[in-house]
Amino acid sequence: MQSPSRPTPLASADAAALAAHHGLRKLGARPRLGGYTASLWRRRAFTWELATSDAYGKNQGSYLGQLWALLKPLLQVGVFYLIFGVIIAAARQGVDDFLSYLVVGVFTFEFISSGLSSAGRSISSKLKLVRALEFPRAVLPISVTLTELIMIWPAMAVMVVIVLFRGQTPNWGWLTLIPAMFLVYTFVLGCGFFLARVVSATPDFANLIPVATQLIRYMAGVFFSLETLAAGRGIWGEIAIHEPFALYLTLARSAMLEEITVTSLHWTLGIVYAMVALIPGYIYFWLAEARYGRD
Repeated sequence: MQSPSRPTPLASADAAALAAHHGLRKLGARPRLGGYTASLWRRRAFTWELATSDAYGKNQGSYLGQLWALLKPLLQVGVFYLIFGVIIAAARQGVDDFLSYLVVGVFTFEFISSGLSSAGRSISSKLKLVRALEFPRAVLPISVTLTELIMIWPAMAVMVVIVLFRGQTPNWGWLTLIPAMFLVYTFVLGCGFFLARVVSATPDFANLIPVATQLIRYMAGVFFSLETLAAGRGIWGEIAIHEPFALYLTLARSAMLEEITVTSLHWTLGIVYAMVALIPGYIYFWLAEARYGRD
């Protein structure tokens, strides 16, 4: 009795064509950038829910709960005011209302610092989710930076109250704090894409992020007037004043404090820095899409 003939195996090219015809794709393969972005947009509700649930869950295990989101920057203001406003009085030079200047700087930089740290760990801290579900991994850096933005706005409300009590007059210019914080968020997200990929591949790098943000805190003029310090230092002084972190602090301060003025150059640089961080950062993150959770 003649045995049945075995089916002829498909060639690789034929198998690929058949899979494409039925809408199949290689598991874990990196999609095209356009399709990836479209998929990310379709999951915007998931991204928002992830961000809000993380924001609610933070500090829930402590007695004061969400109040820590307000207390932490306020305690930092108290420490820095004691050191740089009382002990080292020279830090107050060039600033009329030093407490308001310090409050705006500390609260704004708190978001920058926490956003960078959270974005850097966004993949490594959610490996179970990455390995269990298929979704654009860019959701994670976006959601964790959104979480930090959600958590900082109550502190920003306290900041407004402090500035009011210090005698600053409310005006329409205060609304420019919204676009200023949007640019800060965009810049932090762009940097976060870079950090998320690097930390995913080299987890030890996450330990360097707090060290880097602490160094930036001292270089960006969080608790002293960088303009006063940089005066008369030529090109290096101009670079120090207009580097991204110092510039974003200036934009936030100009919204709340009458003594701080900015020009169209500041806003233009703020937009340029945000785009230069976001677009290359997003592409750099996307290029390693197939490797997240597999390294």
